[in-house]
Amino acid sequence: MNRVTIHESIVNNKIFEEFQTRNGISLFNHSANSCSLEDFLAVSYVLCPDLIEIDGYIFIADFFIEEGDAAIEKVKRLEMQFNNNKRDIQQWVNSWSFADFFIGNVTEGLDNSKILEQFGEIIVYYWSRRAKEIFPEKNIIVEVGNEIMGELGLSVTLYEE
Repeated sequence: MNRVTIHESIVNNKIFEEFQTRNGISLFNHSANSCSLEDFLAVSYVLCPDLIEIDGYIFIADFFIEEGDAAIEKVKRLEMQFNNNKRDIQQWVNSWSFADFFIGNVTEGLDNSKILEQFGEIIVYYWSRRAKEIFPEKNIIVEVGNEIMGELGLSVTLYEE
């Protein structure tokens, strides 16, 4: 006897019902009707960003712009600022407000807690796996919370425990 099993996405299909504008009959169809190839590539990069390690600190590369000797100096200044608290340093650099992900494309979804929570779950899922892939020996935590390290509203951060 044959059996059919659906292995559900990390994205709940029902979230589509929360969309103010639906460009299709499903999430998959909506993305095909709404996103360009460039959009898909950019989103893929956000979900699987470059990570940089500087003197044992892990940072989202796009959040830490200094390079070379300037990067080492920046870490030293952060160590002074945060009294060598590695967790606080990584959280401070790696914190990002959800609203800042969409600064150039504000929609009603930013006011919908179900959509924001689903977005947070997706970021945690992908960033956690990315960090585990690169640093399997480290305990990297990705978490969502309100106003993490001074960010506005719902935010995400990454740090080593």
